[in-house]
Amino acid sequence: MNMINNNIGFSPIHQLDPATIKNKTHDKQELKKACQQFESIFLNYMLKSMRATVPDGGLFEKGVTFDIVQSMHDVALAEEISQNGGIGLAQQLYEQLSKYV
Repeated sequence: MNMINNNIGFSPIHQLDPATIKNKTHDKQELKKACQQFESIFLNYMLKSMRATVPDGGLFEKGVTFDIVQSMHDVALAEEISQNGGIGLAQQLYEQLSKYV
């Protein structure tokens, strides 16, 4: 019986390689980061779409500089929201995709 197991290459589960466990942990951390980045991109598009519905006017004259600063603000805001819990999209993605890592 032992000879059959050696030929096929079975190894007991309790002899997992620590490097394999470390790699899986690293992969899950990378997956979590990717999910947060996806949520950040989604939130950035959402903010951009929301701003498009607001009519022009107000205190500041809009120009190229204003558009650049507002765009940078939206990117930073989306990243900050995503890293601090966000809207739950990153967590849902992580829960679904972590089954395959």
